Amino acid sequence: MPESTGQTEAAPRPFRKIIAGVYLSVIFLACIGAGLTALTLEIQAAVRAYVTAESLWSKAQKEAVYRLDRFASTGEPSELAQASEMLEVPLADLRARRAMEQQPPAREAAIGYFIKGQAHPDDAPRMVWLFLYFRQYPNLSEAVDYWRESDPYILRLGAIANEMEAYSRAGPADARAMDDLRAEVNRIAGKVRPLQDGFSAALGQGSRSINLTLKAASVAVIAALSLLVSVVFRWATRRISESERKFRDTFEQAGMGMAQMSADGKLTAINYSLCDLLGYTPAELVGQPLSKLLDSDQDLSGLPSLLKDREDRPSEEYKFRSRDGKALWCRLSVSKIDASWKGKQHLILEVLDITESRDLMNRLQYQARHDALTGTINRYEFEEQLRVSVQDARLQGSHHALCFIDLDQFKVLNDTAGHLAGDEALQEVSRLLRSELRRSDILARLGGDEFGVILRDCEETVAGEVTEKLRRIIESYVFRLEGIELRLGASIGWVPIDGTTTDARELLKAADTACFMAKDYGRNRVFRHSPEDHDLQSRHSQMAALSQIRAALESDRMVLYAQEVQSISADKLPSFEVLVRMLDSQGNLVLPGAFLPAAERFHIAADIDRWVVRATLETLSRHPQQLSYWAYCHINLSGQSIGREDFLTFLEQTLDQSPVDPGKLCFEITETATITNLADSRDFFQRIGQRGCVFALDDFGSGLSSFEYLTSLPVDIVKIDGVFVRDVLDNPVHQAIVKSICEINSLMNKSTVAEFVETDAIRDCVASLGINGVQGYGIHRPCPFEELLQRFSRVDSESQARPTANNLSASKPVRISDSIVENLPNISNGP
Repeated sequence: MPESTGQTEAAPRPFRKIIAGVYLSVIFLACIGAGLTALTLEIQAAVRAYVTAESLWSKAQKEAVYRLDRFASTGEPSELAQASEMLEVPLADLRARRAMEQQPPAREAAIGYFIKGQAHPDDAPRMVWLFLYFRQYPNLSEAVDYWRESDPYILRLGAIANEMEAYSRAGPADARAMDDLRAEVNRIAGKVRPLQDGFSAALGQGSRSINLTLKAASVAVIAALSLLVSVVFRWATRRISESERKFRDTFEQAGMGMAQMSADGKLTAINYSLCDLLGYTPAELVGQPLSKLLDSDQDLSGLPSLLKDREDRPSEEYKFRSRDGKALWCRLSVSKIDASWKGKQHLILEVLDITESRDLMNRLQYQARHDALTGTINRYEFEEQLRVSVQDARLQGSHHALCFIDLDQFKVLNDTAGHLAGDEALQEVSRLLRSELRRSDILARLGGDEFGVILRDCEETVAGEVTEKLRRIIESYVFRLEGIELRLGASIGWVPIDGTTTDARELLKAADTACFMAKDYGRNRVFRHSPEDHDLQSRHSQMAALSQIRAALESDRMVLYAQEVQSISADKLPSFEVLVRMLDSQGNLVLPGAFLPAAERFHIAADIDRWVVRATLETLSRHPQQLSYWAYCHINLSGQSIGREDFLTFLEQTLDQSPVDPGKLCFEITETATITNLADSRDFFQRIGQRGCVFALDDFGSGLSSFEYLTSLPVDIVKIDGVFVRDVLDNPVHQAIVKSICEINSLMNKSTVAEFVETDAIRDCVASLGINGVQGYGIHRPCPFEELLQRFSRVDSESQARPTANNLSASKPVRISDSIVENLPNISNGP
């Protein structure tokens, strides 16, 4: 509800409060009076119940005395039986009183005893209630005392009956004993009679006293009620008059526009704020219908219902026209003032000027859907427009195209000329793109240096021409600033939209992938998305592998394998290389060629390296003795890892905290990664080498300047690329390369290892060329890491022969998952 609603209700609210107060007060006093009346009736009923019970008690006691006297004189058993039956009435009443005097009182037991004492079942609860809550009342407490004094006599009568019965059963009764009991019965009857009279008198006096008190209270309540109604009525009359005066003052001086209207919608009174808002005088507005003040260009069909159906209707917005023709948006609220007790009824109109807030809301809505820098729509609105285009193509058979544009070299411009210059370039690019697009086409800045375009009603051939034109116009743009000239390019990926397109999100992914492929092919070019394209399929497969890699890392579904690196010299310990594998969601083994390229491409290889390092050290720490049988444990690291400070810090901390001897660890880095990140590699070798670790240069020989870099890198082991080893028997050039590498490494005191040794002949050949170690399927097939440690362990190195490598090639068969391997290159991080 608007703020003004409180003002329109200012007049009737005090009156409603007064009426409510009077109503509640009257009800309260009436309830008190009714309660007192009910209490009086209940007490009277309870007293009557006690009077009746006293009568029954007295009658039963007298009858019992009579029957005992008769039995003493006649010896008739029926007389004694009737006496005992009569005594049950006063005895039951006695037990009821004692149950009520317990702490806490035994209400249900007392009620049962009263009923057994011949009290009516409806009266028994009242008797308990009166005793519990009024026994301390002066006269009632006296009656209870009389009742309590009769207890010994009643109990003695019961005992006398038992004695008489005992005499009767023993034989002829002793006449003298029976006479004594008979005399005692008569004495008890004489003692009980005054107690009965006292009980009845006290009970009657107590009843009269309580009734008198309650009647006095009722009279007081009625008097108070009458006085209250009189006082409140006079006060209400004054308050109503005062409320009407305050309402009139509020109406006239209100800061918002207000008007009184008749039931037919004509203005009968107008306050100053409404006159100032519209620029009219009160005399010019009185008698005019509300519709005359509203802009006729808007829909006024809801106005009659606003004036007529006023129950729980929200406020509505209408556009007014002031006297000078200015448009004013206002929120209207109508309230009904029902003064039927005065014979009048009218409406209160509230007019709140919301022109500024409405303009602000429109600006905010515009900003929420547009990019502040370029003025184009933003990503949120672009996705909405794309969904509309997809739906249009599916339902109407239209053809559109989605383009994803990523500016090339924009970071260079930002770094060279500054961010302000970059903003200026983005504005100019968006202006150039608009100049080449039709009015129906949609342009958006999606974020950073990325733009999106929807070419509406555009066939595929035309879409290809337009995207190429957009690329050329961006390529021709030259940014100039203080003698600096920079050119931009654009990688554009586009995808057609037709009746087969169903998902806007998948469409965006396809355009993004096509743009990425344009960058992969050399940037500054256009790439059309096609589901049949092999490169696109490869990228999609790698993206699927990416999600599986992340899931495997999160759920610890990576596993370690290992492969022996055999020493040519018999007196030197062998080494082994740790290899990583992945399990898919079904538990199938996935080879590294199926997921490591995706990890490298999407820059999560360092996460895999973290897992491998941590898992390797944890496994070695569980087998400290087995590690002594090996020269080194080789661990592969990605080139992405050695260039990251956070990974280097992680590795240092992990090595420092692990019980594994760092001198047993050899970290392998490919020659290509080392040369690409030469400065980072040297820093890595220096910092990790301080802890005693050694280093191996993997895939050596593939670089163009391998020997030049080898002289400056502190590596201990060089592993020759398998491409030279595979055909060393048949390729003299490769044989010469292997031999030269061995000779040069020997001069630099570095060990040389040949990879991909698959036969004994290759092993013997490379051994003759000077190789220090060999690795490959001909030496040892990779097996689970734990299995290698256990099967190669020795209890006594002198007495127990080491198993040969060929004995280890029979590892358990493992089923390989085809879900990721398909259509991916067979690349691995090791054999």
